[in-house]
Amino acid sequence: MMKWGIAINIRESLSETLRKADVADRGGIDQVWVTDFPTFRYAPAVAAAIAERTNSCRIGVGLISPLLYSSTQIVQFMSTLAESYGERFDLLLGPGDRHALASIGVSYSSKLMLDKTVSTLEEVKRDLAEVGHYCSVLLGAQGPRMIKASLESDGILLNYSDLEMVDWAVNQIKNEIPENFQIGIFPPTFVGNCSDMESNQGISLSAAMVAIGLNNAVSEVFGLREKIESARGLMKDRGLIDLEVLKSLGKEILQRFVFCGTAEQLGDYLKALEQLGISSVVFGPPQGIIKRGIEILVEAKLGV
Repeated sequence: MMKWGIAINIRESLSETLRKADVADRGGIDQVWVTDFPTFRYAPAVAAAIAERTNSCRIGVGLISPLLYSSTQIVQFMSTLAESYGERFDLLLGPGDRHALASIGVSYSSKLMLDKTVSTLEEVKRDLAEVGHYCSVLLGAQGPRMIKASLESDGILLNYSDLEMVDWAVNQIKNEIPENFQIGIFPPTFVGNCSDMESNQGISLSAAMVAIGLNNAVSEVFGLREKIESARGLMKDRGLIDLEVLKSLGKEILQRFVFCGTAEQLGDYLKALEQLGISSVVFGPPQGIIKRGIEILVEAKLGV
């Protein structure tokens, strides 16, 4: 059965974050994910507050970048959470958005990204087991090498929404998937009227961030490299993703990096994902930015 998760925005007040987590928990959402944004509120502290407030949902911490935290730090805060609130936490590791990290002075090569992530994954899984905690350690992945590396974890969250891309990603590991391995996706999401997606700045910006960060090997596979590299260069020149960058990508590309549709369309989308082997979806921003977005997701879950 498909698991539903929601990524909670932690940029507003903690009280508002907790109200949204409460809505998700009471509404039957399976997981609440607390993403670690560089320079924003410390994700494990928010996860602890959510654990105090909620009863049933699992709580995900991440994406946590090993370029910002050592394996010792990660094991320490995940152990503290489990000891304080029980074994209801999951961890998502991954290098993080290259552009967000660059904004705080962190840069890395593709090789360093892969090596550091894989070594941290191995250390965290080993050290958590040694102290008697067995939370799921998932890997956030997009490119073929990181997807392959995820086989050493408990599961993967793919940064894709487009069904063709999801199918391609799953096929990278289809014949090697270990028992109980979780395969999920973590797409930008907007459940509602998407007849005029261009006017929805939140969803367009979220889609553009994923598109611009797309692995070069993948953009080549799907014939998107030229347009994405052009938009990436424009973003660097302008210092942000603005209307010109969105226009450079175009509606056709943006639509491939987001789920945007009605509750009925979401039901059809989830059925298609299940046929591809997907067992969980974490609905990313902008769905969880406001409380009403979570209420809409809860209503959609009740109707599926």
